[in-house]
Amino acid sequence: MNKFLFLVLIFSLGWSSCTTPPQYAVEPNISFNRFSVDTINQLSGLVTIYINFTDGDADLGVSSADTSINMYIVDTRKEDTLLYRIPQIPSNGSSFGIAGEIEVDVSQVCCIVPGVPTVCSPIPDTYDETTYKILIRDNAGNWSNEVETAPLKIKCFQ
Repeated sequence: MNKFLFLVLIFSLGWSSCTTPPQYAVEPNISFNRFSVDTINQLSGLVTIYINFTDGDADLGVSSADTSINMYIVDTRKEDTLLYRIPQIPSNGSSFGIAGEIEVDVSQVCCIVPGVPTVCSPIPDTYDETTYKILIRDNAGNWSNEVETAPLKIKCFQ
């Protein structure tokens, strides 16, 4: 009886290891994961945006010598675009693409309050809020879908 259980165990382990790895589209696909904090101090705060990604042809990111911009983050309050470079992401020999998480640090976020003529001015007891729209492009020139983040609160006073 023990031989039978041993053979069933070996067979089931072998069978479960034959699963097909996921295949992704050649266009990058992204989704907003989270912010490192939900409230940031204007000008002095730092927030990290976490984005999940997949890329079927595993050509995401640029080498350190390449100055190409491949990530665009738009502050939806004023349509101001922040430009970033995703570093080379190794494919680790996978012929099925890559998946993972990208971390982007954003600093010096300012309050933009209607009726206040100066951007980034301290305003007592006031909070602002923004969301970001994010796009990435792989080395073949394929654009990802556009995602919008959850709201980020900005503390306009110290």
